[in-house]
Amino acid sequence: MTVANVSPSSPMYEALALERLANLAIDKFNWSEAARLLLESLAIRRTADGANAPGYALTLDCLAEVYINQGKLAEAMEVLSQALPILEAAYYPSHGSVASVLEHQGDCFVSLDQFADAEPIFKRAADIYVASVTLENRMTLRCMYKLAKVQISLGKASDAKAVLLKALKYVDTPLGPVAEWRYQLALAAMQMHEFVEARELLQVAAADFKQRSNYARVADCSQSLAEICRSDSENAEADEWIRQSVLYGLKAVKSPYPNDIF
Repeated sequence: MTVANVSPSSPMYEALALERLANLAIDKFNWSEAARLLLESLAIRRTADGANAPGYALTLDCLAEVYINQGKLAEAMEVLSQALPILEAAYYPSHGSVASVLEHQGDCFVSLDQFADAEPIFKRAADIYVASVTLENRMTLRCMYKLAKVQISLGKASDAKAVLLKALKYVDTPLGPVAEWRYQLALAAMQMHEFVEARELLQVAAADFKQRSNYARVADCSQSLAEICRSDSENAEADEWIRQSVLYGLKAVKSPYPNDIF
């Protein structure tokens, strides 16, 4: 439903207009304004359609994303817990819109360092995305990336590696985030003591990150390469990688890189 196909006299017209303004505020990272607009829209939707309508739940999901960016995790979890059963009942448990709610729940758990709680949620969301929008879709790849990062945090390196390799061919393009995938694969390889593979992945990823001016990740790669060198008693080379890590860490402060891997 869009503003164009709703009568201006309908309460839903105002709700949709408020949501469009909220999206503009989100684009400008004006989270407080976006939250205010979405709350106004929800009040209208609740009266016009009821609190069990799928449109109401989708707006709750949007509000949750805003709350997450504000660091209001309790509020985000609360609205997500309302949205999920509405969408599961209105559609079905594996509907694409359910995946978005699940992904945001996973984001909340990650922000709380509750990785064991986040893992099954991201896995369910990724499976729904694969079934509803296919594996090569950006939403699917983003969710699989989050799943792999959680698995690395849990020490499940082999699981993370399998997820990353499954998605790798769909991001290995000039515009894709293949360097980030290689970096995460390197972290998984390091956990499994596959240091030769990890070293190669880190060196290739670092060169790509440097070309993209993602200096924070160049610093991360350099730090990991130093750890590998230390484990092999290559202390002089390790010292050089530490120097590179500090150098690019300072450059990253002056030239920050967007968080969006795509």
